[in-house]
Amino acid sequence: MSISIKRRPTPINETNSEGRENQPMNEITEEIVPENTGQEVQSLSDGDEVLSEPVPESAAETETNGTNEFAQPASDEESADNAPDEPPADEPDDEYSPVLNRLDELRGDLLGKLVELEEDIHTVNVQLTAANRAVAVHEEIERNLNSELQKYKNEFYDKLASPFLMQFIGLYIDMTEELDELRTEKENAPDSEFLKAYIKSLEYYADSVRGVLTNNSVEIRTPAPGDKYDYLEHRISKTVPAEDPALRDCIASVKSSAFVYNGKVLRPAKVAVYKVSDKKI
Repeated sequence: MSISIKRRPTPINETNSEGRENQPMNEITEEIVPENTGQEVQSLSDGDEVLSEPVPESAAETETNGTNEFAQPASDEESADNAPDEPPADEPDDEYSPVLNRLDELRGDLLGKLVELEEDIHTVNVQLTAANRAVAVHEEIERNLNSELQKYKNEFYDKLASPFLMQFIGLYIDMTEELDELRTEKENAPDSEFLKAYIKSLEYYADSVRGVLTNNSVEIRTPAPGDKYDYLEHRISKTVPAEDPALRDCIASVKSSAFVYNGKVLRPAKVAVYKVSDKKI
């Protein structure tokens, strides 16, 4: 390869003192053109003078290796084009790409199903709460109905049973009062066999009537002397004068017992109550 030096005239315009331009003068410029060894550069135009000089092989080799001192520096674009390719960034092996893509798809499906499951669980919890509330309301209504029904049955039974129970209570009271009178007569005639047999027979029937009353949930309450008077269960048959203030409103004696049925007093007890005078001695 050789380097040709071309000399071409370059016009230069000058202005004289009269303001006119002088004739152009030729200026020789040199241009270095590389070409193959043993060849010459032809003239580009008339008036160009081309000089051809052989280039030694060492210079050709130097130019080939990119160290030609006569070569112009490469531009940024050419440097970028001639720069060695950088190694590609680490990319996942194509063999595992389908597996990774499938795993991503499965992960997305699983997350979607988890969200749906949470929504279903929330819906079930809401339904269970509403069902429990409905069951509690139903149980409360059922308890109220049972209570009302039981109350109605008790009241209905009381209305039916009370007249019969009152008859048995009256019969029992009459028998006990008759027994008290017979026992008093027996004290005056202890050898009377008739009184003994009559008292024994009357006690048997009185116990039978008592059993009927207790079997029908009738409670017989007999107060004791010295107990406080209760206006709900007691009826004063007579009063007994007393001077001790501690005996005020206390029971002196009991003539008959009180009969209570389902918390209701069917017949109060007949009692004698002490009465204390308010006068100071």
